[in-house]
Amino acid sequence: MLRRLFHRSSNISFRTSEMMPASQSLLSTLRKKTGYAITNCKKALEMNDNDIEKAENWLHAQAQSQGWAKAAKLQNRSTPNGLVGIMLNKKCAAMVEVNCETDFVSKNEKFQSVVTQTTGVCFKKSLETVLSSDVLQETPIIRLGFSSEQLGALQLNNKSDSKLSDFLALNIGLIGENMAVRRGAALCSTNSNIKFASSTHPEQVLDGSSLGKYAAVIAYEEGQVLSEQAELIEIIEIEKLPKQLCQHIIGMNPQSLEKEDNSSDEEETALYHQEFLAHPDYTVREVLDHVGWKIKAFLRFECGETVC
Repeated sequence: MLRRLFHRSSNISFRTSEMMPASQSLLSTLRKKTGYAITNCKKALEMNDNDIEKAENWLHAQAQSQGWAKAAKLQNRSTPNGLVGIMLNKKCAAMVEVNCETDFVSKNEKFQSVVTQTTGVCFKKSLETVLSSDVLQETPIIRLGFSSEQLGALQLNNKSDSKLSDFLALNIGLIGENMAVRRGAALCSTNSNIKFASSTHPEQVLDGSSLGKYAAVIAYEEGQVLSEQAELIEIIEIEKLPKQLCQHIIGMNPQSLEKEDNSSDEEETALYHQEFLAHPDYTVREVLDHVGWKIKAFLRFECGETVC
C-alpha cells in the first residue's frame, strides 16, 4: 500500500542541473530500510547526491506531505468504527480509542499497528507524568485523561520530532480512510500495593498491547479477607479473578464503584452492588470481601460510544 500510494501520487520537479546517478549498493540499502518503491528510492538518491540519510529524510517528507493532503480531503468523513488499545505495567495502565470509517479497516494489520503505537505513546506520556508528579504523595491513584488534541500533540518517539498527528496523517494516506485518535485515559500509581489488570473484547494482542472493540482496566489492592465464604472457596480462582472483574465491567458497564445514597436505583450501575457475571449468585462486593481485595478505580471504553 505504501509503495503504490507513493509511486502513483509523487509529482516531483527534478533539478535542471546534472544529478549524480544513484549508487546501486545505496539503492538496495535504502529500499530495504524504508520499503518505498525502488523508483522513488532511486529518485531520492539522485536528488540528494547519494547521501542516504538525506535521501531517507526526503522520502519520509514526501510521504508525510501526501498523507496530510489525503487527511485534509477525508477529514469530514465519519469514523464510527475502530479499536481500543491497552498497555500496562506495574505502575500504569493506559487506554486509547482510535477510530476509522469501516469495520473492514479496523481488522487491517496496518490500522491495528497504528492503534498499538498510539497506545504506546499515551502509555509513555502517562508513565512520565506519574514519575514526575508530586500528587502521589496525597493519593495512591492518579487518573489521567487525554483529549484528541492532547494526544495529537504528543511526540511519537525520542528519535523523531514527529508528532502523533503527523503519524496519523501519514497512515490516513497509506490506508485511504479517515482516522481519528478520539481519546485516551490512564490509571497510574507508584504504590507497590496497587496492581493493574485489563481485558478487551474481542481480544487480540499485538506488540505488547491488547486490542478490542470494548476494553476495561482496574486498579486494585489486595488486603485482609473480610468475609470468607465456604461456597466461594470452591469456585473462585484467584489467578483468573482480575481478568474476570475486567470482563464484568465490559459486560455490565458500571458507572461507579459504590452508590452515593441508599437509593436502590443506583444499585444496577454501582459495581460493588452488581451480580458478578462469572458467578451470578454473588455480588461483586461479596466476591471481593471473600478474597480481601478492594478496587480503587476502573476505566471502561466502548469504541464509538457517546461520551458526555
